[in-house]
Amino acid sequence: MECTLNLFPQIGTLPDHKNAFFVQGYSGFGVTPSHVIAKVIADGMSDGSKAWDAMSSIPRKTVYGKDSCRSLVVSLGKISQQLDAYRVGRR
Repeated sequence: MECTLNLFPQIGTLPDHKNAFFVQGYSGFGVTPSHVIAKVIADGMSDGSKAWDAMSSIPRKTVYGKDSCRSLVVSLGKISQQLDAYRVGRR
């Protein structure tokens, strides 16, 4: 399972190939947002849209040490998100 820092799927095009689209990092929530993301990707592939521009412009952050400490980083990220959810009453 691939997680992003903000738990939001990342979408965009490859820098060298503007006709190669990608979606990654559903963070375990793949089914629900995939319907919306599929529509946004389709819009991006055809003529573009405000939703495509907004979602593809969300900056992607790098997780440092992800290769050497992958399991630790993922576990800490999940724990911090769960604690934050309890703090604000989402759990």
